[in-house]
Amino acid sequence: MNNELIASKLKRLDADATIQNYFAQANARYILLNTEENKENYPPYTINDDQLNLLALQYLHLGCNYAENEALSNASVPLEKGASLLEVIHGAKTNRKTVSDYYGLVASLAYYVAFEYSKAFILIKKFEANTIIASMLGLFLQRNFIQLNDLLYSMLMESKYRDDKVAENSEEEGNQKIYEITIAKSLNGFIQFYTSGNQQALENSRFLLRNLKKIAELEEDAGIWWIIRLLLLISNGFNEAAIWNVLAKYFNIENIQVKNYLRSLVYLQPRGHYELFITQRAALDQVINSECGCVVSIPTSSGKTRIAEIAILHSIQSNPDGKILYVAPFRSLAFEIENSLEKVFQSSGIVVSHLYGGSLFSKLDELSIMEAQVIIATPEKAKALFRANNDIINNVTLTILDEGHLLGEDKRLVMNEIFYEELRFHMKQNKGRFLLLSAVLPNAEDLAQWLTDNNEAIFKNGWRPSDERLGILEWRNNNVSLNWESQDHERSSFNPYFITSEEVSRYKYRGEERIRYFPSDKNEAVATTAYKLRTFGPLLIFVGLKDSVFVMAEAYLKAMDDGGNDYQWKNKSLWRIFQLACAETYGPDNKWLQYAKMGILCHNAALHSDVRLPLERIMREEKALVIISTSTLGQGVNLGVSTVIFSTLYQAGSPVRARDFWNIAGRAGRAFVDHEGKILVAIDTNNKSQKSRLNLFNSVRKNYFNKEKIDYAESGILSLISTLKTYADNIGVDFSLLIELITENNISAIGEEADAIDEILDWVDDTLLSLLLIHNPEGDISISWVEDFFSKSLAYIQISSKKNISHKEFLDFIEARTIGIVAKVSNNRNKWRSIVGSGIPLNSDLIIEDNMDQLISNVDEYLLTEGTFENLLELLESIETTIEDLPVLNERGQYLKYPNVAQIRRLWLGGDDAYKIFHIEKGAEIVTDVYSFSLPWILNGIARKFKSRDLDIQATVLEELSLFVEVGLPSIIKVKIYQAGIRSRSAANELGDFCVGFSGDEPVSTIKRTLIANIDSYSLFVSETTEEWLEMLRKASMQDRLKIDRVSSFEFGDTHEKTQTLIAQIIDGKKYLISPDFEFVHEGWGNVDFMPALNKSGVVFKYDENDNLWYMESLNPYIEIIDND
Repeated sequence: MNNELIASKLKRLDADATIQNYFAQANARYILLNTEENKENYPPYTINDDQLNLLALQYLHLGCNYAENEALSNASVPLEKGASLLEVIHGAKTNRKTVSDYYGLVASLAYYVAFEYSKAFILIKKFEANTIIASMLGLFLQRNFIQLNDLLYSMLMESKYRDDKVAENSEEEGNQKIYEITIAKSLNGFIQFYTSGNQQALENSRFLLRNLKKIAELEEDAGIWWIIRLLLLISNGFNEAAIWNVLAKYFNIENIQVKNYLRSLVYLQPRGHYELFITQRAALDQVINSECGCVVSIPTSSGKTRIAEIAILHSIQSNPDGKILYVAPFRSLAFEIENSLEKVFQSSGIVVSHLYGGSLFSKLDELSIMEAQVIIATPEKAKALFRANNDIINNVTLTILDEGHLLGEDKRLVMNEIFYEELRFHMKQNKGRFLLLSAVLPNAEDLAQWLTDNNEAIFKNGWRPSDERLGILEWRNNNVSLNWESQDHERSSFNPYFITSEEVSRYKYRGEERIRYFPSDKNEAVATTAYKLRTFGPLLIFVGLKDSVFVMAEAYLKAMDDGGNDYQWKNKSLWRIFQLACAETYGPDNKWLQYAKMGILCHNAALHSDVRLPLERIMREEKALVIISTSTLGQGVNLGVSTVIFSTLYQAGSPVRARDFWNIAGRAGRAFVDHEGKILVAIDTNNKSQKSRLNLFNSVRKNYFNKEKIDYAESGILSLISTLKTYADNIGVDFSLLIELITENNISAIGEEADAIDEILDWVDDTLLSLLLIHNPEGDISISWVEDFFSKSLAYIQISSKKNISHKEFLDFIEARTIGIVAKVSNNRNKWRSIVGSGIPLNSDLIIEDNMDQLISNVDEYLLTEGTFENLLELLESIETTIEDLPVLNERGQYLKYPNVAQIRRLWLGGDDAYKIFHIEKGAEIVTDVYSFSLPWILNGIARKFKSRDLDIQATVLEELSLFVEVGLPSIIKVKIYQAGIRSRSAANELGDFCVGFSGDEPVSTIKRTLIANIDSYSLFVSETTEEWLEMLRKASMQDRLKIDRVSSFEFGDTHEKTQTLIAQIIDGKKYLISPDFEFVHEGWGNVDFMPALNKSGVVFKYDENDNLWYMESLNPYIEIIDND
């Protein structure tokens, strides 16, 4: 059948309203089947499953015809449509029939042909494998190659599959054995290709399958014919999707760095990565081949990080001396990306940075930065390190901006945007490129024009590995109804009484008997719904306020049938780290830990980083019952949840923006776990008329469910200037006068709002000064560069969206502010360099400049002391007193003037348990906002000013002090122990007293190795808790790589003439050496002990023709062979 005829047939099917309504009905019914809704509540469906089976096969047949004509891109839609129809018919246990297991297998294979690997993986696990072929294919689709290999080896050794034995069977039984052993050999060839890129093995499999298909046709065995047909098409799809073939288009895959990267993917646990998703493949041409850069906008879970990995590899292959900057907007995401990239790049020799701290560039970072090819940092951290070391930014050839849609009026977002403008200058100078990644970016063209100078340098695609099912959770009349969105417009798809309130007690109120129900309000209704939906997988409940997190957690605890039993977390070490961190930070009896013990994970912005980091790792790697959070988890963190419930559409009193809604909602549906992510919005319609109720439903659908309503990523700088212009208009100040006052640095003339305006301008001033210095390193000052540079800024590009400001007015404003900054700081290039190098906002920096003599005196006095802990406290107190009025220190309150600050300072710097501090009034705020964030940043900035004055000794004192203050420990050795993985301040403090052999100059990696090597001796002296931290450090160090003993080299006659590779196996109790293609089989191991290599994926024996010996080799980068001698 030619492609024109296939297209014609599909067009007729898709245009048939009745047929398409059958699809809609089947899909709507599926959610009711899965939630085990009472069939009495079903709408009057008009579908017949037998007819639907035939319809599904018709779509599959047309899709297969496309694929067989090598039109795989056209084949995907009908194949997925047919497979999804079979899934909604047979996937729910409540609708299973005798033929369901077969149709489930066909649907899973069809998904695979359509490049829907995740759906194939998930679907096949729902069905029973009642035959050998079904067992093999089930293991293949689940990527359980170890168990599959065991089955294949066992079959290979069974005498019943030998040709002479097959011939003794009846024709039907003989054919069945041929089908089984041939499919087994074909799957073995697939595995060889997956793990090594062996094209010959793949071609051999195709040859076997083509011949087998002919046998099935001759025997008119339709059942097995469909299976073989789909397997053949899967093998054809490898040409387009397999990583060996895809990357061969862009790299020399024989290059050892590239090959090791490929191996790191195929052997990656738990199931390996053998193909690229549709979106990943489609994006690569644009990402790699575009000289100007690219903006990639694809949904969450569609593989943005893998795209970034390949872009990094390509950049390093193209320019080995260049560096890659990966900007992650949050520290938690930066940690996650760092761990992910290091795992896959380690074997390729690509060094990933390990940066410490939040927004300062410390001495701990210097060595890591110089060695690293990939620098991962938050925008604040990146700004700090570039301002401290120009050589770094001059070597950056690729900048990746993750979650690049995060722009807007918020102070942090404005400061990030102006920093990206500065990055844009450096990328142009370096002839480098930007790669921006985002899940929600409706106006990608604006950002592409901004960062790549080409509004067509975009890749956008809405495909995601899991579907989305949207619904409204309605709380009304003591009942919860789930109203699911459906394409079946004739019938509603809803669970009408999903939750019904029940009487829990009676009580007297003013003499009147009353009944207490559960659930009794919307919060309890949401919690009870979440508990009932737990069978679909972990859930995320979004709450709008920080204080609502524990309220919802308590409601969920009430909803639990057993009242909450201890939840069994699989990763005991990770759970123990969280327990210890919680106890140290919040005390032995705290709500975070109480709820987590029940499987309820809580998260909000108040979490201290020592607790937040292990908590977020648990969220990624474990399956909680429920996660309850504010929007703090909406950006970046890779959550494993199947369902997201919005308990409200308000955040801190304001409506949630559509973009933020989809950032959170996009977390629902995990690749290789969920076929679909469920997204529910809770509304309370009690005491509302039917009209108001419908209006509320329609409002949710229009403003949130409709993705076309997602708000644009807009320049915060433009909004800032536009707002200032509006304010000037409102107070009767002409914009030209405002610009004149800004130019003269005379904003005070505006009146009582002058300080607020100056504070807002302070967000961008230090970067404007940095750009001014770049363009005017010496000589007369010129601002002619402003028009050329800022006419390419995001703000300028988006000016048409603001009605009250013109392009000229925007440029006039920037020029005026630039001139005003000179008037503010004076025309002194050394002073400019000092301000720019500090990385501190301009207004705060100028106060520091005025107090430099006093600050130098403070440090000099300390240098005359013995440097004891008391001396250190006195130094810190004296500096705090000197700078206590800095605007940047007092944004959330004048914490350094609180009466308890001396007690807090002593406890914090002394390494005491944080909970002792948090019980003091304002203790948590002072630690979180001042000591862990703003004060170290300022101290580090002052240190850089000291360096610019050649006060290197004084600078070193402040650099170290900034680290002590940020971490909360009193010595550099203790800080490094903490950074080495002992993420407990009290444990690091205790250990530091025993590490007498350290000078403090050692890198963190050396200290880590020393700690691990001396655990047994340290354990004799330290507390039980510290000993636990040491043991967990040892376990963590062993997780990355499995170490096995080397099997001695050996001779093996003329075996090398038959195969160059051998694998050691034990099959049915017997020992064998086997070639990967099964063509060579030798029973027995002789006098060589091959046990270390047994069941180790990727561990083989290769023949060396130079000395006629066989040597053990690990192709698996996660298995390291250790020499015995």
